[in-house]
Amino acid sequence: MRYARSLLLLLVGAPLLIAATSPDPVFDKRFNSFIDAGYDALTAPPEWFDPTERVAGGGDTSIPVAAPSTKAIASTALAAAASYAEAQGSTALIVMRDGAVEYEHYWRDNGPDSVFNPQSMSKTVLALLVGAAIADGKIRSVDDPVERYVPEWRGDPRGKITIENLLNMASGLAQLEEGFGYELTPENPAARQHFGSDFHAPILTLRAKVPPGQTFDYNNNGSNLLGLIVERATGERYADYLSRKLWAPLGLRDAHLYLDKPEGHPITACCILSHPRDWAKIGQLILQNGKWEGREIVPASWIAAMIKPSAPYKGYGYQIWLGDQKVEAERPSHLAPDDSWQSEPFAAPDIIALRGHGFQRVWIIPSKKLVIMRAGKSWPPSWNEALIPNILIRGMK
Repeated sequence: MRYARSLLLLLVGAPLLIAATSPDPVFDKRFNSFIDAGYDALTAPPEWFDPTERVAGGGDTSIPVAAPSTKAIASTALAAAASYAEAQGSTALIVMRDGAVEYEHYWRDNGPDSVFNPQSMSKTVLALLVGAAIADGKIRSVDDPVERYVPEWRGDPRGKITIENLLNMASGLAQLEEGFGYELTPENPAARQHFGSDFHAPILTLRAKVPPGQTFDYNNNGSNLLGLIVERATGERYADYLSRKLWAPLGLRDAHLYLDKPEGHPITACCILSHPRDWAKIGQLILQNGKWEGREIVPASWIAAMIKPSAPYKGYGYQIWLGDQKVEAERPSHLAPDDSWQSEPFAAPDIIALRGHGFQRVWIIPSKKLVIMRAGKSWPPSWNEALIPNILIRGMK
């Protein structure tokens, strides 16, 4: 979540303030346990998230492995990428080329069975589900106004925001935490949402800030609103629809969603607690234009729409990042630790990326038939967005 930066700014005595101001015992319990354990958004273990809901996976959870004679990436390049990944606190690095794994390694007592939080990479999965719902006829089109699925905003200017505006991060809605400086305090409405007992109610309080469709503004609650719409449009629980349309058909391991309360709603902007190989396979699904083992999981036309640069910002499509972002030879001193920076352009201009807090990454390079997955559970000491992809792209034989 965007306010996770503030976890570095916690003040002694904050839990005492909660008791005096909070009417939500669920918030009190979660927030206090989070602070008492000294967690931040990267170090909170999967077992801290409670309650959760299972996303049932498929029966065959294997992943293809390349034969030595077919490998296309030089061993020196793989070693260099792995060395950098290890130095940056990574827990996993998986490299797939032409549908098969050429390299897979884990660090810091992690392995294929380890569960991690992909953070905002979950948003790209959300976009895939929107495409599935359109293919199923549950959502009419990306031009549908929000009020079609959110009657609470019917007749309100916010109701005219379209599905596409939300997908492009161009809803025009204000940030929930605006004016709070991302501070993790009991008063911050974003903190109260993330640790509280109702994830949906705060979404409906968002005010219109600028006209929709004009300005790119990365907003977690635009994605949470999309998740609410998917549930209402399909008439299914988000976990069930996710299992039926993606998780089971791809043969992924069981995953879990963070809920506001038992049998309640998931937060859909982040936090699909899952396994690294799952995300390599999701990247491969996108690379293969929505097909898996010859079967269409998501229409190719939807994948094409997802990776089309948006008018408000050419570096973003439908909940997915496109091409170069911040490119400067030296990292600017004003950037926050969680701001992405790359020292040079990507060596392949068609790169697509799933991006999550703490530099959880899946890079997809269609021209090279390459998928790279990186996970971590601590903050990288010196992250360069271009390094791992460019080492591997240039290391192809």
